[in-house]
Amino acid sequence: MSELVDVAVHRPRDGTVVVEFTGEHDLLTRRAVRDLLESLIEVNDSVVADVSEAQFIDSSFVQTLLVADRKARTEGKRFVLQMGTTPIVRRAIEISHVLVNLDHASTREEALGLSEH
Repeated sequence: MSELVDVAVHRPRDGTVVVEFTGEHDLLTRRAVRDLLESLIEVNDSVVADVSEAQFIDSSFVQTLLVADRKARTEGKRFVLQMGTTPIVRRAIEISHVLVNLDHASTREEALGLSEH
């Protein structure tokens, strides 16, 4: 199992957690990312996945985001994707067409606002 070294978890308020992904996230980190997101969804009302500083993501990471979103919705919780301007990450997300299915925001403030509803 891959250890997540390019991930930081922040708790801006009770019931809400922000997971910041930096570095590269692909098939090597998929299982660890999935396990982390699942565990955070279980104990929080809202989870924000922030990829604004990620250097690279692949389709397995995007799929993991979709699985996390589905789990959150099934449990009556919120999952929000925070995207930044890293061109390669933004492009991976755009070409996968997941923005149609995921709640998403450009800033932390906007992401946290979406996570309240």
